[in-house]
Amino acid sequence: MKKTGKVSDRRTLRFGRMTDLTADIDQLIAAGEIEVTGNWTAAQIVAHVSGLIRMSIDGFGFKAPLLIRLAGPLMRSRVLNHPMSAGFKLKGAAAEAIVPSPSVTWDGAVADLRAQVERVERGAKMSHRSPVFGQLEHEEWAQLHCRHAEMHFSFMKSGATA
Repeated sequence: MKKTGKVSDRRTLRFGRMTDLTADIDQLIAAGEIEVTGNWTAAQIVAHVSGLIRMSIDGFGFKAPLLIRLAGPLMRSRVLNHPMSAGFKLKGAAAEAIVPSPSVTWDGAVADLRAQVERVERGAKMSHRSPVFGQLEHEEWAQLHCRHAEMHFSFMKSGATA
């Protein structure tokens, strides 16, 4: 098991809007085989990002541990505006809800990501309370998803550039 906070051969990404997520996936697909430098498969990475977008629209079925709920709002501005650090691990019900199954397929994960981004583009509001950061406005959710995807997608690269 790699310590993902120590992985150095990652891409540097900066997404400005939700459609940048699917555009990055399209570029990876066009480049050919996708390699990962972390512990999850490419399908798991995409499914995880997609799942959190869905939950910000439809709701979360879990709470983060109390200490994280207390510290989260204090870190909100930094997390929304700066790159996220890798290596953070949730446990318990939160982890069960957001850690994707190893059996998730690439095609299924990509289709779900496209569907969730399309929902947002068609006007679905991301308005549910974050289990970590508390109440966020729709635009703050968009920023958070971009920062979150930058960190996770940085572990994926095309085999041609690896």
